[in-house]
Amino acid sequence: MHEYEYVARAEYQPVRERLEQIIHKVQTVMREKHDTTFQYRLIGSGKKHLITRIKGGNAGFDFDYNLVLQAPESGYVYRADVVKQQFMTAFREALKGTEYRDPQDSTSAITIKVVDKRNSRIVHSCDFAIIYYDEDLIENGYFYLKCQKNRNIGTSNYVFEMRSTSKDIDSVLADVLEYKNGWNYIREEYLTLKNNNRDPNKHSFSLYLEAIHNVANWLHN
Repeated sequence: MHEYEYVARAEYQPVRERLEQIIHKVQTVMREKHDTTFQYRLIGSGKKHLITRIKGGNAGFDFDYNLVLQAPESGYVYRADVVKQQFMTAFREALKGTEYRDPQDSTSAITIKVVDKRNSRIVHSCDFAIIYYDEDLIENGYFYLKCQKNRNIGTSNYVFEMRSTSKDIDSVLADVLEYKNGWNYIREEYLTLKNNNRDPNKHSFSLYLEAIHNVANWLHN
């Protein structure tokens, strides 16, 4: 059982600034070498200032960004494997001379880390998901670049897969924030859920949504 704690803004804000400097370098590489432009959005706990880490742990804290490509023109599709390789190369170039290790190709993101070798711990990390919105489906979700691995034969296949979004969460959150101390209730419940989570497949963003709904139910009962 882990015990989580919130990371102070004074500690994580400089990290966020360095990460966005790296993103700007990646934008330059992608534009100059591949004529590709994208926007970026901080998502998850970082966007909500709910950054946590395990007390005394060795995994540090993390950020999550969406790198948002323009939707392909009518009649065209993105070659997922080509897009992933272009971004991996761009990140390698952008990370030169920094404290970050080479980017890792994760299942649904590109991951970079700062590692404290002496103490065998990750200081912090960041996941970059590559996505695009289809104008006809934007209300239902978006497409994200995913690596499908076949462990039996040791191959990988890259695809853009549809991911749905939570439709009602913004209105539920707005309702909670109408109450005095509503945001503090969410912070407390989020940390409680993280400390008691036993499902390794339930990620922080899911716990954040659950915290909002839990607080809303309490306030209405």
